[in-house]
Amino acid sequence: MSSETWKWVLGLVYIFAVATIWIGASFVVQSVVDEGVSPFLITYICNSLFVVYIPLVEIGRYLEDKHGSLLFWAKRRDIALQDTRASEQAILLHDDAKASGLNLDVVSQQENVGVVILDDCNTGLDAKGRWTRRRVAKVSLLICPIWFLAQLTFNFSLKYTTVTSNTILSSASSLFTFLVALLFLGEKFTWLKLISVLLCMGGTIIVSLGDSGTGPSVVAPNPALGDILALLSSAFYAAYITLIRQKLPDEGDEVKGHASMAQFLGFLGLFNLLIFLPVALILIFLKLEPVDALSGKQFGLIVGKGLLDNVVSDYLWAKAVLLTTTTVATAGLSIQVPLAAIVDSFIGNAPHLLDYIGAAAVMLGFTGMNIPSDALCTTSKEANLELETGNIEPNHHTDL
Repeated sequence: MSSETWKWVLGLVYIFAVATIWIGASFVVQSVVDEGVSPFLITYICNSLFVVYIPLVEIGRYLEDKHGSLLFWAKRRDIALQDTRASEQAILLHDDAKASGLNLDVVSQQENVGVVILDDCNTGLDAKGRWTRRRVAKVSLLICPIWFLAQLTFNFSLKYTTVTSNTILSSASSLFTFLVALLFLGEKFTWLKLISVLLCMGGTIIVSLGDSGTGPSVVAPNPALGDILALLSSAFYAAYITLIRQKLPDEGDEVKGHASMAQFLGFLGLFNLLIFLPVALILIFLKLEPVDALSGKQFGLIVGKGLLDNVVSDYLWAKAVLLTTTTVATAGLSIQVPLAAIVDSFIGNAPHLLDYIGAAAVMLGFTGMNIPSDALCTTSKEANLELETGNIEPNHHTDL
């Protein structure tokens, strides 16, 4: 299996894990919101928990800087061999310089000039080719408000509609990411991707039509408003992952350097904590946020949801975006649809027929979206080559 194929498969595994976690978290949020907890408070606490990444990243950096790797105990066995190779290279360079009649001082000056040029080209990188804290923090600060709004509208949607409808409509972000990726990220256009995205969108429309004909219930007091908030959330999600793809380098990009995804999310949580703290304090002071009514069980569920859903799954989600493409990663959320429908059925809130039809369209769209463009191009090239070969052979026989 090639390196690119392995990255693609790993990205799909991450997407499936994220979808499973998000479905469970959605039902947790809905249960807590139904008990009177504000979606804003849930969003603020959960997003702020990203800050736990900062000390973990700093510990990892310390070990890497001091020992050369996080697995420093395994690296120690190679130190003697590396020193021996370095000494051999230095001797060979010295002998080559003598043999060619070059002045060693001139060679040394040329090497120093090369080092200076390298440092100038790698602005914003440390000695190991990693993005500096300041550079990562700037990207986190830019994306923080968009990410908060995406989470806030998503959680508010769960207050007014079912998890199944919320999940299906959130998949509409695949259309937004497809259009943005074509315009700004240079993603390759194929008719299959367009048809797949339209299937996803058609599925969301079918679900919305089904919800519009459904009256209020205990689980979904205002389905129309919940659907609008879910679509708005999907637009914010599209902007969020597109910015990640645009601002952060791909995995293994030696030219742009390495940006720690965990560090990015850690700063995201820190800025969320600081920027929206005044808003939270004002809402608490005006008694619009009933913090006193928050029980220990509810707080535990929120923190657990934040650690598992926000901290762990969003790290996997961001990695999946870099390992695959923005469109595939977003469309991958479609696999949440059958999971949500199954859970909703078990709790006595079975989806209606239009939900199943819409879900089928969304799943078909995801399948088509997940076919790499290179595979289609390779098949087309092989077919053209066969046709050309078939045309050449008769002419060859004719000449004879």
